Amino acid sequence: MLVLFFIAYNSYSNAEEVLPQWEAGLWVGGLSIPDYRGSNETQTYILPLPYFIYRSERIQINRRGVKSLLYQSGNVHINIGGKINLPVDSDKNAVRAGMSDLDAALAIGPTLHYKIYQKANYNLSFRFPVQAVFSTDIRHIEYRGFTFYPSVILSRKAQWNSRVSLAFLFSTRPYNEYYYGVSENDARSDRARYQAESGYGGIRLMLITQRKFKKYSVGSFFHYDNLSGATYEESPLVTKVDNVTVGLYITYQLAKSQRLVRSSLDISDE
Repeated sequence: MLVLFFIAYNSYSNAEEVLPQWEAGLWVGGLSIPDYRGSNETQTYILPLPYFIYRSERIQINRRGVKSLLYQSGNVHINIGGKINLPVDSDKNAVRAGMSDLDAALAIGPTLHYKIYQKANYNLSFRFPVQAVFSTDIRHIEYRGFTFYPSVILSRKAQWNSRVSLAFLFSTRPYNEYYYGVSENDARSDRARYQAESGYGGIRLMLITQRKFKKYSVGSFFHYDNLSGATYEESPLVTKVDNVTVGLYITYQLAKSQRLVRSSLDISDE
């Protein structure tokens, strides 16, 4: 649950910046999010959390985990990183009642970044992550296929930094079956058996804003998901074709390194 807050916190430029090598502080935020894409049930979380960030030219440790720069040349760079999807207690979700819980899922893999256009404070870029997904309940780890979602991102740096992105989601059959499949044992009168296939999974529109001050920053994020035309749209577990995730946060920096480093990694990619 905690990691999702960190995934939702984003920055707004892939440009190289001079920043403290490390910083530590406090993060406080609230988030309203659906149980999974296509669910009509949502959860709300409000948490205060400590944070720590480490930066170098090729590696960053931050609120979302570890990211490493693999390649950089001109307008192209490739890094490797990941994200975590929240677990879902099926007994607390009406359409999944009686089914196995959805474990937390780690998605990890490389991301290709290509800068299409940059002028003044604006940056237009293309991003293509390819990630392998593994679910875990701590005791066991299971492979759940791949996801890939090409996206176009427009960033603006100003008093209020902002970023708008549009992503087209695709995933393989094991991933779709894990989230949207209904086995014969799980089928019932109001939940037909369903076998998911690989392919298109809809779109995701994201809007993120942030303002930084000397010691603290404030921000918000808005995610809109639409599953219209998704290969698993007809799954009985899809009860809503569009979802909204919203959140607000504030961070306060308690300490930072006197040493500055030049880093071209976007510290808050998904």
